[in-house]
Amino acid sequence: MKKKLYITRAIKLTAFFLLSALVIGVLQEYVLCHHDANRLRLDAFYIEDKETIDVAMIGSSEMYSGISPALLYEKYGITSFPYATASSTAAAMKTQIKEMERTQTPELIVIEINCFLYGTDNEEKESSIRNYIDNVPLNGNKIEYIESTPAVRDLGRREFYFPILKYHGVWNDYPEPWNKMTSRITQDLRGYSYLKGFKTTAQTLKIDEKVYNSQLPNDESRTDLEPRYEVFLREFLDYCKEQNYNNLLFVRFPHIVKQETYKRFTRGNRAFDIISEYGFNYINFERDSTAMSYSTDDYYNHDHLNIYGSVKFTDYFGKIITDKYKVQKTVLDEKNEKQWNEAVDFWYKFYDYTDYRFKQNTKNKKIELYETNDLIKKVEDYAAKKDK
Repeated sequence: MKKKLYITRAIKLTAFFLLSALVIGVLQEYVLCHHDANRLRLDAFYIEDKETIDVAMIGSSEMYSGISPALLYEKYGITSFPYATASSTAAAMKTQIKEMERTQTPELIVIEINCFLYGTDNEEKESSIRNYIDNVPLNGNKIEYIESTPAVRDLGRREFYFPILKYHGVWNDYPEPWNKMTSRITQDLRGYSYLKGFKTTAQTLKIDEKVYNSQLPNDESRTDLEPRYEVFLREFLDYCKEQNYNNLLFVRFPHIVKQETYKRFTRGNRAFDIISEYGFNYINFERDSTAMSYSTDDYYNHDHLNIYGSVKFTDYFGKIITDKYKVQKTVLDEKNEKQWNEAVDFWYKFYDYTDYRFKQNTKNKKIELYETNDLIKKVEDYAAKKDK
């Protein structure tokens, strides 16, 4: 009799803990979390079907604002995705490439080196760390990152294993996060992202100081990387060599370079020496005459292309990776081909809506545009209005 009672209690306790874990999991995945574009983007990557991405783009915000995956697909038949978050840290790079390869085997992995060129410290910034790792599913790669990253240990590992401990106070912010939370749920139910991680800002850069872009293609000046960032870069390159990667392309995306950021440009030149030392390819678009010919009207700030600049750069980048790096047009099954074609259709509607927002933005305010349910509705409504 006692044995039966113990078994019943054990079953009830097990059921209670399983139910509690399920509830906590749902809450910290969808409700009590930091909702932003980084979360939606990484979620969109993880719901992509396995082995369907030809070009994976790893790095920081330059990746998801500079290249439009839908436009790249429409022009070149290449599927791509920016596995990237704002101000991504150097310590996260190994985890990023390992996580990307957990579900995809791309022909080409493009790595933007921004995280290695900081003159000030980005590695201890909690926001930079959480932009990425909070949005990675719990698995061996995430555990390895949490346990091996000093900045994470200093902040407290428990909150990285259980983000609900960090964000439990989000209850007080509702209903404001509702649109982003329901956008995540809608995206999961749909099974793919329309914009494939792309994000832009309807703003034009206004600058009244000297811009160095026109002279940079011939500028060989070099400045050493900050010591800790050179260590990070070499450790990452060592890892890539050990893994025998032969499909890596390191890049520096175009920026508006002014006096304040010129030293970062010269660090980019020095990074070329280090990357070449390891035998990997590197394209510095800050030394490319075509990319450096873009005007300030093609940027929304000095670090990021706006939608007009991204259209130019997507086409240019697509030509390079197909002609020089021989990335081939993908062969998709019927379901994925339909999804990518729908992404292309949405892209053109999104472009028209963004262009409209630019023209309405007479005070040149910062208007961020990324894939939320609210944005999708506005884009579709504007497209319907134009068609009348």
